Amino acid sequence: MLLNIAGLTQIAAGSYHNLGLRADGTVWSWGNNGSGQLGDGTLISRSAPVQVAGLSGVTDIAVGYAHSLARKRDGTVWAWGANSSGQLGTGAFSDSPVPVLVSALTGAISVAAGSFHSLVRKSDGTVWAWG
Repeated sequence: MLLNIAGLTQIAAGSYHNLGLRADGTVWSWGNNGSGQLGDGTLISRSAPVQVAGLSGVTDIAVGYAHSLARKRDGTVWAWGANSSGQLGTGAFSDSPVPVLVSALTGAISVAAGSFHSLVRKSDGTVWAWG
């Protein structure tokens, strides 16, 4: 299937889902959604892109096994999807089908994700990891 999402500036591919970042700062997702990793507020898998709920001003994205990350222009990091290992950074272990703010983290300049963990590089040169 050929996907056409105009204005993509970044793509991130995970094990079963994908993210696309548009030039307008919105995030789009498609694929498996069993843990809410598409961020559209449902657990319904999608073969066509849907917009991630409530995100704008995004400048960087990352995808883990079943979770997703976005860094906004203001240096905050948002996460959604599976959270069995604490990879959403909320201080809890419950999944989230919509983006949630990563607790007590500001000044992010890049995000990365592994299977069950997340990483952020901050403007002060430090690297933070959780999950």
